[in-house]
Amino acid sequence: MSKLSYKQFLNSEELKEFRKANDLHALWMFAVNWAVIAACFVVFAAEVHWLFKLAALFVLGGRQLGLGILMHECGHQGFFSKLWMNRFFGHWFAGMTMLVPLEFYRTYHLIHHSKTGTDDDPDVGNIKQYPVTGSSLRRKILRDFTGFSGLKMLYGVLFYVMPNRAGNAVSLGVNQDSVQKGDGVTLRNFRDAIVLHGLWIAVFTALGHPALYLMWWVGYIFFYPFVIRVRQIAEHGAMPALASDDVRDTTRTTIVSLWERAFFAPNFVNFHCEHHFLPSVPSYNLPRLHHVLKERGFYQDKPESCVDTGGYREILRIASAA
Repeated sequence: MSKLSYKQFLNSEELKEFRKANDLHALWMFAVNWAVIAACFVVFAAEVHWLFKLAALFVLGGRQLGLGILMHECGHQGFFSKLWMNRFFGHWFAGMTMLVPLEFYRTYHLIHHSKTGTDDDPDVGNIKQYPVTGSSLRRKILRDFTGFSGLKMLYGVLFYVMPNRAGNAVSLGVNQDSVQKGDGVTLRNFRDAIVLHGLWIAVFTALGHPALYLMWWVGYIFFYPFVIRVRQIAEHGAMPALASDDVRDTTRTTIVSLWERAFFAPNFVNFHCEHHFLPSVPSYNLPRLHHVLKERGFYQDKPESCVDTGGYREILRIASAA
């Protein structure tokens, strides 16, 4: 089977238009994500009922995914029009907040695109087991909310991602070799983490709430793992094929409601089939691309590649149908 080509659905001028970066839109998306994160910390500091704080933790987990998506977009180097902006914002305002250097992410993620679903795909271990039974999925979700998954993820970034070691970085895949190249990579990664997170602690201390910094990691350990699990399943889990020259066999778009966008699908991450089809298109142009492709029959013979109704509840149903 020949590889699916954009020329089957778009002309060159349309492709150029979809690829066009919009710096103001990109900055706005960063600003919105950080505004929501700031609002979560206001709730943590306020004297409100614990249920509001619990809800804020769930929102924070979704916004941590949001920062991961912004890092992902900058890693493709087309989110902003200038390379330095992609590198600066993607590293300092997204990746390093989660202890993931942008250069590590970019290198590992491009392997995922070129080797999707194969044994060389560093992400394949996160999705190849789906579908599973309902009881198996419930056990996985229990591990997410009790911190076991989150602690494994934190171990992965501290002992494999940051020191640039080959091995299992959990949600960041199994990497067969050192991902970042060059001398002093490990020291540079830890230096940047200390600078950024030290600044956060200094700000919280100056505001009289130094312990608030810990809430970032409470969200990461107890809420973010479930959010990222749902995202991983939605994108590539329980598809007709793990690997294929046709992205519609391996990758799924999920049409979601407004509340699902807030928690599970920030920054247009749900348009994942379109992203794998044309990775150079920035995420803020993906909804428009989806509309055009759908009108031109992109999904017509591949219904599994787009969940139009039911959102992430339908995704979890598909994932637990074994």
